[in-house]
Amino acid sequence: MTASTDAGLRERAARLTVAFDGEAWVLGRPDLGVFVAVPEPGAVFVTTLQETGSVAEATARASEKAGEPVDGDDFIEGLTAAGLLDAATAAPDDDTSGRGRRIRWIEGISPQAAARLFGRTGWTVYAAALVFVIAVLVARPDLRPSWQDAWFLPSMGLSVFGWLVLGIAFGALHEAWHWLAGRAVGVPATFRVSYRGMYIVYETDLTQIVAVPRNRRHGVYLAGMAVEIVVVAVALALRMIIPPGLVSDLLAAVILFRVVAIVWQWAALPLRSDSYALLANALRCHNLYRTTWLTVKNRLFRLTEAEAAELAASGARDRDMARWFALLYVAGMAVMVWLFLTVMLPLMLSLAQWGLDRLASGQIGSAEFWEALLVTAYVALRIGLPPLLAFRERRLRRAGALL
Repeated sequence: MTASTDAGLRERAARLTVAFDGEAWVLGRPDLGVFVAVPEPGAVFVTTLQETGSVAEATARASEKAGEPVDGDDFIEGLTAAGLLDAATAAPDDDTSGRGRRIRWIEGISPQAAARLFGRTGWTVYAAALVFVIAVLVARPDLRPSWQDAWFLPSMGLSVFGWLVLGIAFGALHEAWHWLAGRAVGVPATFRVSYRGMYIVYETDLTQIVAVPRNRRHGVYLAGMAVEIVVVAVALALRMIIPPGLVSDLLAAVILFRVVAIVWQWAALPLRSDSYALLANALRCHNLYRTTWLTVKNRLFRLTEAEAAELAASGARDRDMARWFALLYVAGMAVMVWLFLTVMLPLMLSLAQWGLDRLASGQIGSAEFWEALLVTAYVALRIGLPPLLAFRERRLRRAGALL
């Protein structure tokens, strides 16, 4: 590396964003979704490189900030290895992967319009909805959700179809609210519809949020649960005034699945749910998930040499928080097990029993027979597919480790 100005290096460095994150500086490539935390001398090095294109000048300024000599060439090699100095990628509009489709009409909403949903008035409405939900569920036991509420149509088979429709609709609403919250704080996010296997999913790309100050990120992480609370509040209010019937049963199903979704978000810390992102941000951590996992494994088993080095290299705050954050992981796993035993398992068992009864008593080729067959296949897929996929991924990881 020469000491002269490098125009090519300066051009590549210009693609990086530099933002202060409270305790560290974040270097990012929004187009690649790659972000790394560095100490202040690293940020000084990059900004100088963007300004002058001179490695020597960048090294001198970074060394002055660090109070000791800095190896500029080594730092550039680190940036290159992290992918931060890679060539520019195609714009999102040029994506031809076929895996997802951008929802352009929602991306036409201006940041100013989105901000109205997440200002003081907006969060007052969300808080009021939460208070209302808690008050009603405490005062009206008859309105509390139960797994039997899932059967809101005359046929279990039709109810299962209803679950899928409700899941798609409210999944879109949840992710769209994350996107709108990101839009409100100026994050140029992307909202897409895609799929995972046989399921339609919605994707909200908020990777650039790390360039936003931490105290402005909380609302983005809470947005999905906030709109879920509003949905539950509206459904409860309608159930209080609508007489028993199909509409009331539908509202009961909506309440059940949205309450389960909200509880799941808070319980699924080990799965890096919205609540995990919120807590990790509030605790000012960078990789709390991985650090917690390594800390727990270190207490129960023995870390490999690479894992021990990774844990030692993690941030001091991440290591401090991980010592007690593991307790939240355990508590979250306990709640997930409770949800499975009290909601999902009874649902699946009753559905399976219904399907088997229909198969045994129905005439082969009849509508009832095919309905029962489809429902039975659905139950088998929901119960059997996750462990099969986990087993397959474990085999692939083992095979890759042996190569």
